[in-house]
Amino acid sequence: MSTISKNESDTNLLANKVQELIEVVGKSAVDNHTSRLYQQQIADAFEKSVSADKKLAPFQQLDQENNLSREELLEGLEKLLAENQIDSTISSSYLRRNTIQKAIIFILSVILIVVGFAMIIMPAPPSFEIFTVYYFNINDGVTVMDLVSLLIIFGGILLFVLNFNKK
Repeated sequence: MSTISKNESDTNLLANKVQELIEVVGKSAVDNHTSRLYQQQIADAFEKSVSADKKLAPFQQLDQENNLSREELLEGLEKLLAENQIDSTISSSYLRRNTIQKAIIFILSVILIVVGFAMIIMPAPPSFEIFTVYYFNINDGVTVMDLVSLLIIFGGILLFVLNFNKK
């Protein structure tokens, strides 16, 4: 997915959620103190999302350039650090988000692998066994269900490998 279409889908999702929020606020009766509290929380969330992404974008762009030498990367990093003020809260939130994303993908890949093996090992009802592709004997063989299970296992392994691959 390209970054432009991802940004457009994020913008559409945000617009839909804002519209839902407007409808809910219009239907509810909120006192003045609670209203100001919610306004401040929403303003803080927008300010935080804009500032963190804008501050880290030049560093991510420098990281994407694979054809630069180490010296050029070091000069680019030095220039970016001189121009942009980054503190530990921005970097720690970025690292935390990245770690959570890797953990979720790891858990998902393990679940896919376990489910794939479970689908192969556990007997399926005859209605699930579409047809047998290769017979070992008259009562046993490789079915389409087994092949689908192998695809699920390979998908989990691919997610696992891609999750921990650096580049």
